[in-house]
Parts: sequence; C-alpha cells; structure tokens
Amino acid sequence: MTARHLVSMMMVSLSLLLVVSGCQRKPEDLEVWRPSRAKNGLDKLKEWIADDSEPMPVRVRASEILVEEDYAYALATSLEKASEGDRATIVAQLTPTILQWYNTQDATVEAYETNKSKQVIAKEGLYHLYKHAPPEQKAQIEAALVDWLSKDLFVRNQMGTITVNQIAEALGPKGAEPLLKALADPNNQQHTIAADLRKIKDKAIDAKRVEVLTKMAESQLPKLDKDLERAILEEEDASIAPLLVTIVDNDKVEPAVRDSAHLRIGKVQGKVQAMSTYITWVRKGPEGLRWISIQSIAEIQGKLGLTPILAALPEKGTYGEGDPEGFSRDAGRLCQTEVKEMKDTEPVFVKALSTGTTPAKAVALRCLQEVGTQAAAKAPVEKLVEDETPLPAWGETKTLGALAKETLGKLK
Repeated sequence: MTARHLVSMMMVSLSLLLVVSGCQRKPEDLEVWRPSRAKNGLDKLKEWIADDSEPMPVRVRASEILVEEDYAYALATSLEKASEGDRATIVAQLTPTILQWYNTQDATVEAYETNKSKQVIAKEGLYHLYKHAPPEQKAQIEAALVDWLSKDLFVRNQMGTITVNQIAEALGPKGAEPLLKALADPNNQQHTIAADLRKIKDKAIDAKRVEVLTKMAESQLPKLDKDLERAILEEEDASIAPLLVTIVDNDKVEPAVRDSAHLRIGKVQGKVQAMSTYITWVRKGPEGLRWISIQSIAEIQGKLGLTPILAALPEKGTYGEGDPEGFSRDAGRLCQTEVKEMKDTEPVFVKALSTGTTPAKAVALRCLQEVGTQAAAKAPVEKLVEDETPLPAWGETKTLGALAKETLGKLK
C-alpha cells in the first residue's frame, strides 16, 4: 500500500468517525474561515451557505460573515444556489442583525474612510438580500433603503459599491418619494437625481419628476442653474415639452440653451407632435427661431416636411431681422444642405411657384437653383420673370422677378 493510499484511507476513516460521533461544524468554527484570514475562506463560506447538509446556524453565520467582510455580492450568488425555503430562512434570520448595524446611523465620511461604518456595510448587505427576502423582512429592508435615500445623497452615493441609482431601480416607486424631495432641493445635483428617478420606470413618477423640474425652472428663468439646465435638457418624458417651449420663447435665455431646448423638443415629443410646435414657430417666430425650426422639420420629416414648411412661411412675416441678406442666406443654407440630400423634391418647389406666398416662392426659386431642371421647372419659373413683388432681405436681388431670372440661368 502506498503512502498516498494510506493517507486517503485515514481521511475517509476520520470523516466516518465525525459523522458517527455526530460532530458537526459550529458557527464559532467559521471565524478562521473569514476571507480576510483564510486564502480560500470566501469559497468555503459560499459553499456552506448553499449546502443544505450544513446546520442552519452555520449557514446563517457564514452569510453574516460575508456581509461583515463586505462580500455581500458573493452572499447573493450563494443564496441563489440554496433552495427557496432555505434561502427565505437564512434571510429572515440574518436581516435583524444587518438592520441593527444599519440603525447605528454611523454613515459619516470619517467612519467610511476608516472602514468603521457599520451602516454602509449594512446598506450593501440589505441591497443584496432584498430580492431574496420573505414579505416581512422585505418590508423592513425597504424601509432601511428608503431611509438611505432620504439624506446626504451626494455624499452617500460615494460610500460603498451600491449606488443610489441601483437602489432606486431596485425599490421602484417605493424609492421615489425621498428622491423627489432631494430633486427639489437646489443644493443637490438635479441632473444626477433626475437620472436616478428615470431608472424607476413609472409614468406617475415621470410626471412628478417633470413637475419638480418645471417649478424649479420657473423660479430661476431666464438664468438656470447648470445642474438644473442639464437635467431639463436630458429629460426624456414628453411632459417636459411645455417647459422647453417656454425656454425657447424666452429671448433672455442664453442662445445655446434655447437651441438645445429646441432640439430636445423633437426628441421628447415625437415626430408628429413636434411638427406642430415647429410649424407654429415657422409661422410666428422670429427669424432665428423660424429657421432652426425649418431645419428641424427638414431633418425629421425629410421631403414630406417641405410642403408644410413652404405653406407656413408668412406673407407679412419679418425676414432677415435687419440683415439685408439674411433671408437669402438662410434659404440658401436650407437648399444647399438638407434639400440637396433629399430625392425628387423638384415637384414640391414647382408647385410652390404658383400656390405659395412670396417668401415661399422665393425659397422655391432658390432651391430650384440646386435641384431644378429645364424640362420641369423652366416654364413655371419663366412666368415669374416679370413679377415686381419686392423680396425682403435678399441682397441685390430686389424682386421675385429678378430671382426668377437668376434661377433660369442655373436650371440643369
């Protein structure tokens, strides 16, 4: 018999002796298996937690040690391997201890930095126990996690590995109230808290979030705090649109913020509803707002947006806003960029030559210089050559007829 075989037989005999004598692992035996002490302690503790042949007090103590040693994530994976009944028992017995740690309320920066905060360790454990908890313990854990969200969010979000974002997503609507309260505090970071609230995925919460942002904005306009400004411009719910319109319409707001709000409208409202908003600005807005609205419509609707754009250009609107070539320049930019990327737009502009307002005819003539052909556009353009209607802000080209002559020379 080899030495190896002899050792194996001795180990088997020892195991049988332990079973026969009723000798089992005890909770106090686990101290030497702490991950901070034993090289393979983490693996052993995880193994015993999931092993239904181990005494329940051992499994509970092993779970407790993992939380104490800041390995709550490993506890969660072990619990998933246990039977449903055993999992509920372990969590039910473990929760009161973890809640005692949480209730120390010692989550200060000093305690956290010196690894002495029991509350932070407890928060990590409670988060991972939450989805496995029986109803009674689930309610207790919820209360603690809601409490965690109730104050000092900016500081607390830097304590431990489980973030406010993760807790909010796990709690759902039950975690919304403290976050909404924090959102309304101007001392907090609105864009961060608003993003956390969006993780909850609840329409009622979306409406409340936008309501808070709107009230804060109304109290600050025309100068928005940068955090609030970012939260508003990152908002995804369509109910933010009225506030965005208010920002765009306020000429005392910074131009860059107005432009960003304008672009955001198209993203939150969707194509159909945004079109209505943009068309209103084409009809009634100042020149700058009119043309970024035209650009947005063209980008959203493509060729289908051209007819509404031309129809909305007002006959008596203000064009150029003091720039003698402003209308010409804006129309040229539209025709040379958005329109040139579209296909089969010539018929739209040809039709506008007979049905549109003077500004619409001017834009149509300018775009036909880019996409018009002799075959389709020459005759309708020629009909306008003698038209002496004055053009606003079109530089040296003073009349519609002069623009028509210029267009004839550029048809393909």
